[in-house]
Amino acid sequence: MRKLLLGVLALLSTLAIGAVNTGDTLESVIAEKGQPVSKLGRGDITVLTYSDAVIRIEGGKVVSIKPPSADYATRAVAPKPQPTRSPSRAPAAAPGEWTTDYEAALATASGSNRKILLFFTGSDWCGPCKRLDGEILGTVEFLDYARENLVLVKLDFPKHMEQSDQLKAQNAQLAERYKIRGYPTVVVLNSSGEPLGTIGYMRGGPGPFISKLKQY
Repeated sequence: MRKLLLGVLALLSTLAIGAVNTGDTLESVIAEKGQPVSKLGRGDITVLTYSDAVIRIEGGKVVSIKPPSADYATRAVAPKPQPTRSPSRAPAAAPGEWTTDYEAALATASGSNRKILLFFTGSDWCGPCKRLDGEILGTVEFLDYARENLVLVKLDFPKHMEQSDQLKAQNAQLAERYKIRGYPTVVVLNSSGEPLGTIGYMRGGPGPFISKLKQY
């Protein structure tokens, strides 16, 4: 029975992905599948993330359609209430804006010259995190630099703000992967997702921080 159920789910997933074809326009994808869970873009490249597919669009046309992780169907079998997102959760992010979706950020950075900046923070309790955010990461100078050079990912570990179980699990896995021992910590990755180095809070505003980023 379990094998039959997984087979049916796999067939349904194939049919859902097949409803969109390479060469389709962005407008036709939205018309066919509705609004995506996440939409990231840079220049003429747009990545749409749906529950059953990750769709890459270049020059206004679909160039690739990939299924989500292999265990998605198994996890999707058991229905559960929709988690409450934290107010700061913003899966879709334009250049120079923050996202909390790590996988979507990798897809956006892939094939580009932009690095990925992972900001591990405790937004509602960590004083140095708030200073780093306010004095550097939230400034016009830094965001102007990020718009052309970075994909920004905020990985928050709040004590009082509510987060979905999915977001908590993602952030915890990434903290373990990159051996985060304190907050704030900024991890810089190349466009393929390989770590280049880490940065903490720095005095002096965005200038010294940007200079440090340029060394990677």
